[in-house]
Amino acid sequence: MIRRRTLLLGSACALTLAVAAVAAADAYVEGKVERRVSEALACRLDTDKGVDAELEGTLAGLGALTGTVGTVRVTAGGVHHQGTDFDFVATLRGVSTDGRIDGGSATATVAYGQLAAKSGDEGQGMELGTDGSRLTVTGGAGGLPVTVVADLSTTANSVTITPATVSLLGRQVPVETLSAIPGAARIAGKLEPRTVEIPDLPEGARLTGAHAGAAGLVLDFALSPGAASSRTASACGTA
Repeated sequence: MIRRRTLLLGSACALTLAVAAVAAADAYVEGKVERRVSEALACRLDTDKGVDAELEGTLAGLGALTGTVGTVRVTAGGVHHQGTDFDFVATLRGVSTDGRIDGGSATATVAYGQLAAKSGDEGQGMELGTDGSRLTVTGGAGGLPVTVVADLSTTANSVTITPATVSLLGRQVPVETLSAIPGAARIAGKLEPRTVEIPDLPEGARLTGAHAGAAGLVLDFALSPGAASSRTASACGTA
């Protein structure tokens, strides 16, 4: 009985040590892979705040030894593109060590202040924000405070902002009926839908939606397999 207990204890200790060794090796490889992924993505994303990459899944680090990293969550702040700064978050699926992906999704958040400056509304005293679900534009018209609530729609590379209702003198008025209110016709003439093009998207990236978030306008993207171009990948390195 004593010998059997000794053997069991020895086996348990050996198993514990083996598990600890695998976990330590995974943590080491995972940390190394995350640093390499961060460096490669920092090269591709024009940002001065750095890029963080986090591997997801059990023993994700050791998966890199087979050429497949798995799922990677990427965050980057202050990314510069086409004169606009935004915060970027992406989930990349099936990331391989040669820089390819099986697909994924991403969001880009543009601060409301910057959005107003880009649209020309900032100089007119207009403030962009959200009511918790939709985009709002608050300002003055004819000496009266006015808040416009707008709907958002998208194509593969553009966002359209369509004014829906106006809060005027304590009333919520649909935009299409605004011109019938005495003195409000001038306001109605300024509330045409506005489309913003999003040019030069990376290869394989497609705009799928937009919504008003707490920190800014959030753009949603779908990423096709192999979204990173081979030219960019070769210039910046791989994981």
